[in-house]
Amino acid sequence: MKNTYFSSLFQLNSQKNTFKDESIFEEASIEEALEVILKDRRNSIPVVDKKGRFIGIIEGVDLLEGFTKNHCTPKDSLKPYIRETEKILQEEEGLFDNLYLLISKKWSIGYVIDKKGIFKGELQLKAHLSDIFAGIKDLEFYVAQIIKAVHNAVMAIDAEGKIVFYNESAEKILSYHATEVMDNLITDYFPDSLTHKALKTGRELRNVSLQYGELNVSGDFLPIIIGEKILGAVAIFRDITELKKVTHRLNSYEKILATLEAVVENSYEGIVVIDDQSKIALMNEFFLEVLGLSPQDVIGKKILDLSPESNLPETLKTGKPLFGETWHLNGRDFIIMRIPIERDGKVVGALAKTLFKNMEIAKMFAKKVMRLEENLAYYKEEFGRIHSPQFAFDDILGESLEMKKAKSLAYRASQTNSTILILGESGTGKEIFSHAIHKSSSRSNGPYIKVNCAALPENLLESELFGYEEGAFTGARKGGKPGKFELADKGTIFLDEIGDMSFSMQAKLLRVLQEREVERLGGTEPIKVDVRIIAATNRDLHKMVMEHKFRLDLYYRLNVLTIELPPLRERKEDMSLLAKGLIEKINKRLGTNIQGLAPESIDYLTSYDWPGNIRELENILERAIVICDDLLISPKHLSLPGVSDTNLPTLEQTLQYTLEKTEREIIEKTLNRAQGNKVKAARILGIHRSALYKKLAKYNIQ
Repeated sequence: MKNTYFSSLFQLNSQKNTFKDESIFEEASIEEALEVILKDRRNSIPVVDKKGRFIGIIEGVDLLEGFTKNHCTPKDSLKPYIRETEKILQEEEGLFDNLYLLISKKWSIGYVIDKKGIFKGELQLKAHLSDIFAGIKDLEFYVAQIIKAVHNAVMAIDAEGKIVFYNESAEKILSYHATEVMDNLITDYFPDSLTHKALKTGRELRNVSLQYGELNVSGDFLPIIIGEKILGAVAIFRDITELKKVTHRLNSYEKILATLEAVVENSYEGIVVIDDQSKIALMNEFFLEVLGLSPQDVIGKKILDLSPESNLPETLKTGKPLFGETWHLNGRDFIIMRIPIERDGKVVGALAKTLFKNMEIAKMFAKKVMRLEENLAYYKEEFGRIHSPQFAFDDILGESLEMKKAKSLAYRASQTNSTILILGESGTGKEIFSHAIHKSSSRSNGPYIKVNCAALPENLLESELFGYEEGAFTGARKGGKPGKFELADKGTIFLDEIGDMSFSMQAKLLRVLQEREVERLGGTEPIKVDVRIIAATNRDLHKMVMEHKFRLDLYYRLNVLTIELPPLRERKEDMSLLAKGLIEKINKRLGTNIQGLAPESIDYLTSYDWPGNIRELENILERAIVICDDLLISPKHLSLPGVSDTNLPTLEQTLQYTLEKTEREIIEKTLNRAQGNKVKAARILGIHRSALYKKLAKYNIQ
């Protein structure tokens, strides 16, 4: 659905499309594709033919799986791994329409092509989130200002029954100020609220007569439904006190004109009155301007002669009022109310009055409610982005046998909904594995919620996990609060440090695992949840069970799929790869430009046992980067607890370092001379191209 008003307000279509153009030719090899993926840390790259036409995409995980299963080699062609994708955007559609498509399809990225199928680049949703958010805020303000001018009292509630709109006319009729009622449950102020009834039943309640103090009010109570979902409800109150008084005082046409003249002649609403013969007795300037006539042209004329579609004569016959009807008059549509005029118990006329000045204001009101739902969807999306995984399996560094086994098992586990238990010492990457498992699972579009069971005392942990109802304890938030399990519905919850959970909390967690439902503190009804649980601990749970410090039944519930992560001291062959990845990460965070480790530094690092594992390695490297004035980190920059100076490089190691540094400088200068052409650079250096690629990898030269 395209919304031209929304588009013009955002003014996004007038902005120049800015695409990121990173593609690769279909004739390229797997090795070249991996260079692009690793260089830009991408999950996928678009593929084009020789003419630049978009063919499909290459997924890094497909190439990784191919290598893992020995289905391909670096020199093999990309073609067998090219995937088709539905995430295709047309350049001529414009920026707004393409962003709208990304949001509606829940895509984070789209591939833009022109009319000839030529690939123009990638359009990333996150690059325009600030523009969209600013537009929504402007639109909210604009619509709110318009609806404030509506003469009738208008109050709207959301799906939870909270008041989300309350205009100035509502303040006058309902005797509550907006600051008192906004964002509160409507039943707190109107216990027998018909607005709330319309929300719960999904049925309209129209023309309901109500009394507020000395005011006679007629109200419509309407559910707001899109598709099959009830998003809220709205109440529209009309103060008919004055109109009722007028109808009982109409003893003559003179009294009608004298009483109504000051009321009806305004530019905000139209009024027309007919007598018992269906002849027009009064028509204000508003309707006269719509018809392009003068009072002399209409007074005394039959209403059906001027407006064959008018239903005012029906009101004369039935004597029943009607509110919220559409009246088509001279090419324009109005929402009106029709009420009979009575004298001595007899209907002597009828009156029609507009509820909104024009249909645009009525539509704006409807759009306001729709915008609330759009905003809710946006904030849900932002919530999902905040509570979404940050790491994938490609981010887990390590080529040792133990890590390959752990990654392989974790990936297979991610394709199921089984409970997972991750074991490993502190700093081995348990949380990163949980991120990757969620991101590769069928729940990847759902929320990822993390809870550190050791960071909160037991009383707070219970309310955090299961939530609470209003009044459950002193200081409880008004309206209550959902727990982490509710927030993780349709997604994954990561329970870190599960071994530090108290016995009583273990029993409550066991019930969630068994029944798949939670009960809030102070609540009386269970809430069903669809959550995948990943637990982690650095403790020996089996030993704790034997010592009666951990529940046996909970242990068996958690120990469905167990992934054990090796400590760093048992996979020192990954030291070089880990250090390289961590240095790149730290450089990005600190804005530094350290190229890597000197060769002798690797031996120096492997001489240490790393009780703090990867987390300790990252801290050591960050300190070294801060104090290092060279391009490469030497052993002198590394401060390892308990490692003596005898491990510092020897004269022979220093000579080796100097030779490698010189070789690196020569390669870099030659590449600059060859303008980045590796084949040409290898020819200048007098070495084979494959030898050059190995040296580029050795010195981390891009």
